[in-house]
Amino acid sequence: MIKFKWIYNNDEINFGPSSIQELKNYLKDNMKVIIVTGKMSAKLSGALDDTIKILKENGVSYYIFDNVSPNPLSSQADELAKMIISYNPNAIIAIGGGSVIDTAKLGAATAANGGKTVDYLYGKRKVEKIIPIYAINLTHGTGSEANRYANTTDTERGDKLGNAICYPKAAFDDPKYTLSMPKEEVLCTTFDAFYHAYESSTTSNSPPLVHMLSLEVVNQIKENLPLAIQKLDDINPRYYLLYASMLAGVSIDLSPTNIIHALENIMSGLVPSLPHGCGLALIGPLLAPLIHKSSPNESTKILKILNPNIKPNSDDSLITKTLIEFHSSVGFNKKLSDYGFGRDMLRESIRRAFANPVVVDRLKNRLYGTNIDEKILINLLENSL
Repeated sequence: MIKFKWIYNNDEINFGPSSIQELKNYLKDNMKVIIVTGKMSAKLSGALDDTIKILKENGVSYYIFDNVSPNPLSSQADELAKMIISYNPNAIIAIGGGSVIDTAKLGAATAANGGKTVDYLYGKRKVEKIIPIYAINLTHGTGSEANRYANTTDTERGDKLGNAICYPKAAFDDPKYTLSMPKEEVLCTTFDAFYHAYESSTTSNSPPLVHMLSLEVVNQIKENLPLAIQKLDDINPRYYLLYASMLAGVSIDLSPTNIIHALENIMSGLVPSLPHGCGLALIGPLLAPLIHKSSPNESTKILKILNPNIKPNSDDSLITKTLIEFHSSVGFNKKLSDYGFGRDMLRESIRRAFANPVVVDRLKNRLYGTNIDEKILINLLENSL
């Protein structure tokens, strides 16, 4: 496993074994930092202890903010912003997956620029300045350590959505920290990276660089996800899944996701117990035929990796079957009902999506020549129950 460093949009990404040791290069004596974490993963992975050791060795004082949940709420980012204003740190260290890193971005932006978190989600305020964020990534899914986006659930409306906020100043991707994830989290975070690649490559006006990155992402996932599932303590496939999720994070930075992410964000905002990546895997196969029709050539290139028989004119059933069989091949066979989703809740999610102006714009305008309305989505997705 090769350790390397590269810079994307001023985000210095330190990748590979022991990459967290590079954190000391960004610290100064007498600094103050706020460490942002969830309740468990930072401790279980060992990343929190490793970080605190480095901070103490370099004379850095710290405060731990650990009130970040999966599918986090905007109120949590607002709470973090208040803590940042009160503690006045020199930097933020986010230790976690997308939920933690995104909350750190939103909290830092709100503290530095005023207002509330939702102002930045809906584009009512712009980020003019930012407190430096160092992202210690613990999952191979969101790629948030490598891009400017942040997602959270609007506490008042109950809708989850994302927007461009800021890039971390530096990121640290060490595959050993992914080994504490249980099997379902391994699957669901990887599905997130997969659909990042598939959607960013098929969104209208997606550039060739994204197509190249997305093909690499899906090739790495196809090869390494089965290996990771077979042996959860094998670090080698985690290295390549982490590499894939990082590249997918860059892909969505260059070309955004489209209908699968737009709708799933509403669904897991409504039911936070639905893991984001699992939601994508449940609705993705049913929505992919719409994407394939809109962008047949790019969709074909991606899906051919999973099924060599895919063609630009393949029928809907083959597109759906290909993705379902891929998910099943690595042991994911759940339905939305397994996460407490029924017909009424599905319809409510779709209603909310079309009632939110930001989300409806993404549903209607990110695919070439595709007419999408509530009735079409209801008819397609009721099979996911």
